Amino acid sequence: MNKYDILVVIYPNIENLEAMLIIDPYDKKVSFHEVNSVDDIKRILKENLPFCSQGHEPQIHFGSARVIDWEKLIIVEWDKIPLSDLSIKTPEDIDEELR
Repeated sequence: MNKYDILVVIYPNIENLEAMLIIDPYDKKVSFHEVNSVDDIKRILKENLPFCSQGHEPQIHFGSARVIDWEKLIIVEWDKIPLSDLSIKTPEDIDEELR
């Protein structure tokens, strides 16, 4: 992960949803959301990720939102967090990545 990436942590995992954290160190924002379904996650990400659409299709500039299960998260240092298979760059990615 790089300094522009946003970490989305699903607690405890995508199969057993209880909560979601969105951690954006670049913009110095952290938010907590209770979730009960993948549809909840999709809606919250669409509403809360910093998509820019100035003169182009909406996207996250410089980095991506990286989604990971809490169970797989072992935090040592930000740049040591393993990349997840799920990556969001555009609003359309939310529906494509989270099924």
